[in-house]
Amino acid sequence: MSPSKFFGKHGAVLLLLSILVVPSVANTLTVGTNNGDDIFVLAAPTISSPADLSFENGSMGETITWNVTDSDPRNYSVTRDGDVYEEGSWDGSNITISLDHLYEENLTHSLPVTFVFECTVFNMDNESASDSVNVEVIADETAPQVAVSSNFGDQYEQGSWGHRITWEVNETNPDFYNITRQSNWASDNFTTIESGSWEEGNISVSVDGLNATHWYYYILFVNDTLGQNSTSSFNFTVNPDLTDPVISSPDDISYEFGAPGAKITWDVYDSNPESYTLTVHIVDINMAYGNLSNVFGPPANLTDQEWVIDDPKGDELSFSVSNLHLGNYTYNLTLYDIYGQNSSDVVNVSVYEDVRAPVINATDDLEYEEGYTGYGINWTIDENNPRSFNLTRNDTILDNGTWIGQNFSLDVDGLDVGHYVYNLTLTDYFNQTSFEVILVTVIPDAHDPSITQVRTLFAYSSPTATNLSIQAYVWDLNNITSVRVEFGLDRDNPENDTMELQGDNLYWGHLGEFKVGDTVWYRIVATDNSSVSNEGSTEWRSVEIESMRREGLSPVIWGSILGLGILSMLVVVLIYFRTR
Repeated sequence: MSPSKFFGKHGAVLLLLSILVVPSVANTLTVGTNNGDDIFVLAAPTISSPADLSFENGSMGETITWNVTDSDPRNYSVTRDGDVYEEGSWDGSNITISLDHLYEENLTHSLPVTFVFECTVFNMDNESASDSVNVEVIADETAPQVAVSSNFGDQYEQGSWGHRITWEVNETNPDFYNITRQSNWASDNFTTIESGSWEEGNISVSVDGLNATHWYYYILFVNDTLGQNSTSSFNFTVNPDLTDPVISSPDDISYEFGAPGAKITWDVYDSNPESYTLTVHIVDINMAYGNLSNVFGPPANLTDQEWVIDDPKGDELSFSVSNLHLGNYTYNLTLYDIYGQNSSDVVNVSVYEDVRAPVINATDDLEYEEGYTGYGINWTIDENNPRSFNLTRNDTILDNGTWIGQNFSLDVDGLDVGHYVYNLTLTDYFNQTSFEVILVTVIPDAHDPSITQVRTLFAYSSPTATNLSIQAYVWDLNNITSVRVEFGLDRDNPENDTMELQGDNLYWGHLGEFKVGDTVWYRIVATDNSSVSNEGSTEWRSVEIESMRREGLSPVIWGSILGLGILSMLVVVLIYFRTR
C-alpha cells in the first residue's frame, strides 16, 4: 500500500516525520491507520541457555552447545572469563565448543575452579543475543567404577572357544591395570595374565583353552593417576566335553531326473570335532534310464574325513546329490569328536522319472504400428532333460535344432502390416512335446508425415520481379516417398512442383519468378512410405512478393574507389613533372 493511501496527499512526508519524531521502543515501528495499528518487529537473534556444567578434572569430551537462530546471521564470539576464546563468521547453525582445551592449556592445576563461557551472536543488522554458562571443574576423588560381565555365563565346555570376560570401567584419569588368575589347577594358580598402562575404555580378556573340571578366578586391578584404585573379579568353571556332536535333521529330498542343484546341508557343532563319515545306501537304482551323459554314476562313500569348525557357534556340512541315476538313496552322516562321542542323521533322496512335457511361459500376444521399433517376444522354459526345438512363423521355419535348455527371445521389429503366428515347439529327451504360440499383429501407420520450419526465400530477378523458393523439414517414421509444393496466385488452380531433399530431412523447391506486389499462395504436401501412403500437408499460406536490389558494391564503396583512383593519378603526374 502506498504512503498516500495511508496518510492522504502528503503521505510520504508524514511517514518520514513520524519515523524521525517517534522514539524507537524495543525495535518496534508502529504506523497508525483508521483500521488499527500495523506493527513491524525487527527480530534479534535467538539463543538457548544450556545448563551449567560440573565434572571431574580429567573428563574428556565435555562440550557446550548453544542453539542459535537468525534469518540473516553474520558472526559470533565466545569468551572465557571475559577473554575471547573463539570467534568467526556465523552461518545460522548451532555453536559448539570443546572443553578439552582446559587441560591442554593447563588451566585446572588449582581445584576446584570455575570458568564463565559467554556466547554472543550478531546478525546483519548488528542485533545480538548472548548467553553464559558456568563450568566447574572439581577434583577427581572417586576410585575407578568397574562392572564385569562375560559372553558365556559362568561355565563353558572344554574345547569350545570365543569366550571373553569384559570389565566396563569408568574413570577420568586412567593409569594402570593388572589381570591375575587363581585356580584349583596348580599350574594356573596366581598367574599374571595381562598388565600395563591403561588409557581409557573397557578391558577385555580371552579365557579360551583352559582345562576341564577346574574353577578359575580372574581378578582385575585398576589404578588412576591420583592413586585411587578398584578391583573386580569373575569366577567360572570349565566342564569336560561329555556331550555328543550336534547335528541337524534336514528334510528328505525328492527331485525329477536331471534336475540341477539338489544338495543336503547339515548344521553341525562340537567343542572338539575330529572327523565325519558319509555313507550312501542304494535302495534301488535304474542305470539305463535317461541321458546318461549327465549322470555321474552311483555316489561314493566318504570315510574318516577331517572335520574342522571355523565358527564357534557351529558350521555347515553340505553334499551335492544332483546328477544321480533314477532311484532311491539313503545318506547317513556320522560325526565324531576327539573323545569318541558321535552323532548321526539320515536323509532319504528320491530321484523320480521325468513324466512332464517342457513347461513354457510365453509373453502375451503383441500389436504394434508399422515403423515403430523396440518390440520382441520371449519364451521361458522349465525342463530338466531338453533335446530339440523348432521355431516357425506362419508355418515357415525360422530356426530349429538341438536344444540344451536355453530360453528363447526374438526381435519382431520391421515387419510388414499383417498377422504373424510364431510357434515354438519343444521336445525333451523322452519325446514329450510342448508348444506355445504368440500372435504378432502389425497395423498400418496411422500418423501423417511431419512438416515443420517452413520458410520462404527471395532472390533478385529484376527491379520489378523476384524469384521465390520454399524450404521445410519433412520427417516420417516410415520415411518419405515424395514431397511437393502446390502454389500460385489462385489457390483454387495451383501449380505443382517436386521439392528435392537437401539432406537431414530438409527439402527445397523453386517456385519461379513473380512480380513485385503479387500475393502467392502455397502449401507443402508430403507422402510417407507406409503401406497406406499417408499424406500430410500444411495449411494454405500466402506471401507478398517484395522488391529485391541486385547484389553489388554500394555507392559509398564505389565513391571511395573513384577517389583513390583520382588521388593516385595526381601523385603519378606530380612525380613525373618533378623528375623531368
